[in-house]
Amino acid sequence: MTVLSVSRLSKKYALQLRRALWYGMRDIARELLPGGGTGGLRPGEFWAIDDVSFELARGESLAIVGRNGAGKSTLLKVLYGLLKPDRGEVRLRGRAEAMIELGTGLNPLLTGRENIRVGAALHGLAPRATAELLDAVIDFTELGEFIDAPVQSWSAGMKARLSYALAAHLDPDVLLVDEVLAVGDFAFQRKCVTHMRAFLDRGGSLLLVSHNTHQIQSVCERGLLLDRGRLIFQGTAVETLNVMFEQRPADNTARPAAAPAIGPITIEELLAEPLQGDAVRTGEAVRIRLRYVAGERADVLWGFSIWMGDQWVCVAGEYDAERRTLDAGEGELTCVIPRLPLVGGRYALRAGILDFDTRLPLALVGWHDTPSVLDVRSSASVLSNTQMAANQMITMDVDWSRGE
Repeated sequence: MTVLSVSRLSKKYALQLRRALWYGMRDIARELLPGGGTGGLRPGEFWAIDDVSFELARGESLAIVGRNGAGKSTLLKVLYGLLKPDRGEVRLRGRAEAMIELGTGLNPLLTGRENIRVGAALHGLAPRATAELLDAVIDFTELGEFIDAPVQSWSAGMKARLSYALAAHLDPDVLLVDEVLAVGDFAFQRKCVTHMRAFLDRGGSLLLVSHNTHQIQSVCERGLLLDRGRLIFQGTAVETLNVMFEQRPADNTARPAAAPAIGPITIEELLAEPLQGDAVRTGEAVRIRLRYVAGERADVLWGFSIWMGDQWVCVAGEYDAERRTLDAGEGELTCVIPRLPLVGGRYALRAGILDFDTRLPLALVGWHDTPSVLDVRSSASVLSNTQMAANQMITMDVDWSRGE
């Protein structure tokens, strides 16, 4: 059964505060009129959420991922009712509780115990239920005597403990959790993940916003990928993370038309291509192809190097030590990497042709100009997502069966 249905949801913001206040007053006045509506974008506005639709079933867990500014937190605020959408609708069967921003819903002047009582009163709990809630929340937070100290004196991690414990133990139908769990220590994060899994087993539904790959893959079944407010992919949590990591942009890695000439040879093109299939993939064979134009006959050696997308770290590099004689005119140099060890992601590819005797460069590509792009895809799996999340660069062939 569907407990949360989101249909064509959109929310816009203005970049400037003064303009946002002016637009807000106009929107309120317009809504009072028959057929009033906010319409499309006005000068200085942008869509924080743009035409997003999805459903969440009972007992299902859904991860919302994307880069900073993709619209994840805005989406959760709209779902919880903290923000009003400009378009679309949200249908919720049951009751939702949220942990969106650190300290949201907590009165800093009250103690932790008093905040729990306030939460119980707002939900209309009877005295016995309030006492049970107090015991459960205090036990879960493990804050000890600090539970009777004002919340304003607490650390961020202590506030996260109380926020999650209170929201989760109010027994909602849908639990909305934002990235705020990241401020908790490892032991508490692990405790929360265990609680989320038990919550799902009891029939609750979870919507999780997180950059923590381990949390997502251990808790969530499905995933949504947002980019600039738009839903660009949805699938299993593992597939969604894989797509997100493969789309991480590299800096200044647009393919150049030709490298600047520094000698009698000009490099026209440098590219990496799969021997089979339509994409370069981890663990499969790849051909490096370099096209050149030589102005004169030359004895050379050549090689290439692969760099991280930011072009600060060289992952690997090789060169052909054999003497090669290039005749004047157009030509091509190629080599094959039998098993590409790179983890999925975007890399920069550089190459050079050197004079064989002096080792002086006759032509370079990617050093003084924009390098070529090498996009590597990995199979969607928990292991490959973990590797990409850790910024691991290469994989190794390991024989795990051998002992001492």
